[in-house]
Amino acid sequence: MRLCVATYFVLCGCLYAQQPVSSVSMTDDQILSALSGIQQHETRLEPMLAELKPKDWIRKGAADTYEEQFNSVTNQLHAIETDMTNLTQHPSQMSDCIKALFRAQAFHEMLGSLLGGVRRYQNPALADLIEAVAAEDRADLDRLENWVLQLAGEKEAQFNVVDREAQRCRATLSSEPAVRRK
Repeated sequence: MRLCVATYFVLCGCLYAQQPVSSVSMTDDQILSALSGIQQHETRLEPMLAELKPKDWIRKGAADTYEEQFNSVTNQLHAIETDMTNLTQHPSQMSDCIKALFRAQAFHEMLGSLLGGVRRYQNPALADLIEAVAAEDRADLDRLENWVLQLAGEKEAQFNVVDREAQRCRATLSSEPAVRRK
């Protein structure tokens, strides 16, 4: 019985290794360009965010949460820059791509909320400028999102091939007569 199970896994592994890997329609250069673009846009936001003074807003009657949002946005900005740098080393790592995409999306949501405070308590023109620069990476974020969807589709297709081969291996092994031991 152990021999059958071992044979099953060896056969499945060999069959999986022989399957051609479908190519993702986005090239490595395109995804690297998108990651670099996101990183550059976020880097451009850093000096603009440094001009924000949420402590002054609180003195003007703003909620304390603006300071927490400011700290969170600043931390997320640095994390996005790090994520994009790391992804350039291994852009096909789906879990890291998803994490970076979710982080960037959360950053933009939090930034939108923070910009409401900038408009009300500091400078509407500065808020508009930050919003415009933040919007510049939308196309690159869309490309990253498409990349993640393509990777997921590719992984699902690979899984389906492995599953079909595993079912075929199981059927082959189960149709063989059992070996009797003395």
